[in-house]
Parts: sequence; structure tokens; C-alpha cells
Amino acid sequence: MAVTTAHQPSAQPPSDPVRRLEWVVAQLRLHCPWTQRLSHGSLVEYLVEEAYETVEEIEAGGVGESLRQELGDLLFQIVLHAQLAAERSSFDLDGVAEAITAKLVRRSPHVFTSDGQLDVDAQASLDQIERAWTRIKAQEKAEEKAAEKAVEEVTAGQNGADGDAELAAVVGSLPAHLPALARAAKLIDRLDRTVSADPEAGDDVGAGPASSAQDPLAAADEDALGELLFSVVERARSRGQDPERALRRHLSTLAQGRVGPGLSR
Repeated sequence: MAVTTAHQPSAQPPSDPVRRLEWVVAQLRLHCPWTQRLSHGSLVEYLVEEAYETVEEIEAGGVGESLRQELGDLLFQIVLHAQLAAERSSFDLDGVAEAITAKLVRRSPHVFTSDGQLDVDAQASLDQIERAWTRIKAQEKAEEKAAEKAVEEVTAGQNGADGDAELAAVVGSLPAHLPALARAAKLIDRLDRTVSADPEAGDDVGAGPASSAQDPLAAADEDALGELLFSVVERARSRGQDPERALRRHLSTLAQGRVGPGLSR
């Protein structure tokens, strides 16, 4: 199958390491039948696999050559997706870099000016940085949804459905392909940051989780938490239930603006 590329690569590889990788990927798309068959959709499983292998390497303490190799595998996935986009004249690797650079500058007012110049606020606290990041990200999401005419729900002066709509917006902002447990954890983190950044929030904000004496589901540490989660999965399987599907279904319920049991916000 012939591949039409937006940028026909030169016959000679560039000397810059990243450009050389980009060149190699373009050549594979031109001359390798297996690589020519790839699409964004068919690459998803590899992207997830490489991300997990990188996580496993870090958790195993491999922060040297082994991590370099895993990050290379992950970078290959990014370059390959960018090449596929370039072939349909959508965007390229430079566009990917420009997008993340602009986002980092925009969300880091404690380090950069709006036009990307260095202007460090040495007095900014971690709490201020996290609140600013959350606020700016929320503004970006609101602007995107307004532009797409996809959201009419998060507006001032609405009735009691506002809380459900805001929750749905937060759930909808999470990567859909994350495992359900990881999505649920991110949801809780984002909701906590949203509440802590809300000047109208009550005095109980930041009070912390209930003690283990008050909460039978509390775990003293992550080893105990792992044991607790495993026991929940074990009991679910004994009943023929799929815990991953169950949690995904619950997140889907939240995304539709219907607050389910167990989430008191």
C-alpha cells in the first residue's frame, strides 16, 4: 500500500536525534508494509501498553538505562501518531510540541508571562500553583465547550442541578481510556482541587478523610489499601461481577450528571 505523506522525507537522515527518529518513522510508513497498516485506532493498545511498561519500570526503581529505553518506546508512539496526522495534513510533531508548550506556559503564570517570557514568582506556594493550574484548566475546558456548543449547564444562577452539571463536566474531562480505578482517583483529586479553589466553599474544606475508627473502608497505608481493594475484587468475582465494568458504569453515570451513591460533594 502506498502512503501519501504531507512531508516527503529526504533520503539522508538528519543528525538531530529527535528529527532522525521522525525521519525513521516516516521511512517506515513509506516502506514497511506492517507500519503502513497502522492507524490511530490500531495503535491505542500499544500506546497503553508502553505507558504501563514505563510506569512499571519507574515503580521497580529503574531510573537509568532501562527507563531511557521505555521512554523511547513511548516517544515512538507519539512520533508515529504525529506522522499519521501529518500524512493527512492535520498536524505534525512540531504542532504537538507547540501545543504542549503553549499549555505549559499558559498554566504556569508563576514561571512565565502570557507570551512565554521567563518571569518567576519565587513566593508562589504549592497550594497557589495547584489552584491556579486548576482554575486555568477549568477556564480552558469551559471555552472549548462553549466553542463546540456542547455545554450549556455550568452557568451562574442555575438551580440545584449545577452541582451535577459541574461533576459531569469534571468526569467528562478525564481521559476515557484510563482504567476505571485511575479515572476514579483522578476524579476525586480534581473535585478536591475544585472545591478547595472555591471561595464560597465551607470551612470543612480540606478537613481530610475520616479516621479508620470512623471509616471501616479506611486503610492505614497503601499495602493495606491494596489488600482491601483485592478483597473487594475477589468478592465481586465470586458473585460473577466485573469490578472494572462496574466502576466504569458508575463513572458514566456521573458523567451524565446523575450523582450516584458514595459521592457526597
